[in-house]
Amino acid sequence: MSVRTRILVVEDEPLVQLLAIDILTDAGFEADAVGTGAQALARLADAGEAIDAVVIDIGLPDRRGDEVAVEMRALRPALPILVASGYANPLASGPLAGDQRIACVVKPFTEQDLLQALERLGVRPSGA
Repeated sequence: MSVRTRILVVEDEPLVQLLAIDILTDAGFEADAVGTGAQALARLADAGEAIDAVVIDIGLPDRRGDEVAVEMRALRPALPILVASGYANPLASGPLAGDQRIACVVKPFTEQDLLQALERLGVRPSGA
């Protein structure tokens, strides 16, 4: 059995979380979800978790997604991170500006938007 590319979705809105999980699993990824930045960091820090990429909402209930992304970058410097936001590019300035392993997708996103943004980061389903 081959191991599928695993993506962690960090989203507190249940419908958006379900949409992202459905899109990703239909595309051949393995997808898990959490609802807060603290849960995401705990999952990422767990040495047993093989997470290949993260899709993170900019507006989480416990803190901003871009702040969580900075901490994720410290834990896993090469981890591809896709930030989902209602704004065009919330990472245009700040500590993540210019990071080639981070991209943005504007919400509400379509299946094509999400998958193309991951593709730009080099994230593909296993075997693709």
